[in-house]
Amino acid sequence: MERKQWKYKIGGRAQGIIPSLFLFVLFGGISVYLYINKHEAFLFGAILTAISVVLILSCVFRKIFVKVLIGKTEFYYQTKPGNGKTYRYNEIIEAWESSGTNLNGTPQRFCNYKTRNGQTIKFPFFPYEAEGVDYLIKQTQKTRVEKLITDDNEQEEYVINGKIYGKTSIVITLVLLVLVLTITLPTMTHSEPAEIGGIETIPFTGLIAVSGIFVALIIRYLCFKVQIGKDGVYFRSNPLNGKYYPYKDIISCEAVQKEYRHHRPKGSFHQLHYYYFYFTDKNGKTVRFQYQKPIYEHEIETLKKRIEKEKSSEKNLNGEKKIENIEKKQKNL
Repeated sequence: MERKQWKYKIGGRAQGIIPSLFLFVLFGGISVYLYINKHEAFLFGAILTAISVVLILSCVFRKIFVKVLIGKTEFYYQTKPGNGKTYRYNEIIEAWESSGTNLNGTPQRFCNYKTRNGQTIKFPFFPYEAEGVDYLIKQTQKTRVEKLITDDNEQEEYVINGKIYGKTSIVITLVLLVLVLTITLPTMTHSEPAEIGGIETIPFTGLIAVSGIFVALIIRYLCFKVQIGKDGVYFRSNPLNGKYYPYKDIISCEAVQKEYRHHRPKGSFHQLHYYYFYFTDKNGKTVRFQYQKPIYEHEIETLKKRIEKEKSSEKNLNGEKKIENIEKKQKNL
């Protein structure tokens, strides 16, 4: 695929390789120093060194395998060895850009496209790659017009789930859990029963917290699903609460951004950004779920529009019925 002339290239770069190499040298040096001096903390340093090696390998992997090559009549998308695929623009029924702020406050942008088999594919890009994404979206739209493709996007189905970055989050939390265990187990082993309950319980509390996050991420990855259909939305956050809500039964909805400030030492603070979508059904039950705006901005807007459209249609229908009743009464008089 590299031999072909492509207009734009997205990805295929070793982003973050220099910081990862710096961490490897730093933690590796500290680990060797502690080992030579027979300090027990060398194991902790070795774990951090191993993590930096994983980061380096991840950067190299992305450089070799993760890329989007964009041409005039088609584009090529690959995320791992052997799964590269070429798409002609007339195979794409919809393409769009989504953007927003991540949890840590950093902005992120995604290119999204939907194939004729209903599969939606998303990939992130940097601001300097925006020209290539704009070209891909315009070529898709241009092809739809030239081929007189009349797919109604209001009929399309969209899905929000915990799959994107889900495995990455689970792996990172698992590594953090191992680190906490490395710190906690020696403390628990050498502590007297009377000591437990004081400051020695802090690592144990951290272990419980990280374990809870780990379990929650697995449940979200396996179970969380918001399926946006033509006439209603299906919502599930755990194995037992899946339910379908027709749009006609939803009386209100709202997308909300919440910001929380977490204080740091020396008076500084770190701001976290969360996005939630709420909707209330006719029985007064309110459903709330968290979503990642950079990834699912388009899906949330679609869900909101479909709910509001149904409400608007219902109001118009009720208005017509009122007018009919008034006319009937006038005729009877």
